Parts: sequence; C-alpha cells; structure tokens
Amino acid sequence: MKKVFILIILIIFLILFGISWMGWKGYQMSVKGVSISTSQKEYPRGENPKIKIKNNLRKRICFSSCYPYYLEKVNDGLKSYHLRYNDCLFPDVAEVCIEPGQVKAFELLLDEMEIEKTVHRIAVPACIGCALKENFRKDNFFYSNIFIIK
Repeated sequence: MKKVFILIILIIFLILFGISWMGWKGYQMSVKGVSISTSQKEYPRGENPKIKIKNNLRKRICFSSCYPYYLEKVNDGLKSYHLRYNDCLFPDVAEVCIEPGQVKAFELLLDEMEIEKTVHRIAVPACIGCALKENFRKDNFFYSNIFIIK
C-alpha cells in the first residue's frame, strides 16, 4: 500500500513538472488553457508579429469582429495600447471561433503604427462558450509571451 501511495505521488509530481516544463518551451505562454505564441522573440520596428492561439479549453472561444487586440508595453508595469485598425462600423459580434484543440494563426498589423522600441506582449479578449455571430462579450483576456520590438 505504501509503495502504491509513493508511486501515485511520483506520477503526480512528474505530471506537474512536465506541465511546468512544457510551459517554458518555445515562445509561448499558457493562461487558463489557452496558449498564445509569437513566431519570434524579437521583431524589427515595422515588422508584423505572427501570432498563434491554441484553444486547450473544453469550450469554444470566440474573438471580436472589431479586432480589439491590445499591445502591452512591459517596461514599468504594463501599459496597454488598443490596436484599432479601423472604426468598427458593424455590431461587435463573435466572428471567429476556435473549438477545443484548434489553432488560429494571424499576423498582427503594426507596420503603420508608432510602436515604442521595448518589451511587449499581446492581450487578446475572448468570449468563452459563446456562439458564432452572437454579441461579443469579453469573458477573459489571454496573453502572449513577451517579445521585443527593436
């Protein structure tokens, strides 16, 4: 019985250590079941970061039709910049959804914006468990790894 207990504790430790170890691989950050990764650690000013979002939740996550992504400067605390590509002329609905296990990849268009040369991360609001074309609601923010714009 004691051997079984020790074996169970060892397995739990290996699982927890393995999850922790996987979180440090690559350029990604996993928060509450969603991982957001950039293709590079550094981007020259004027280059657009390529972002991948993987849904590891058991529910669908959806993103706004108005693209309300935030670029956060990580220097002295966090300062958010709302990335508005255009004024949203239509109702803000859940336009793109990712089912559990699926991945969404996109390029964040920064090339025409005045972005400081410093350390940043991307904050992406998502609607959890909502339906496609439903009014968008920000249930949670998910964050990328940090990266440098130089």
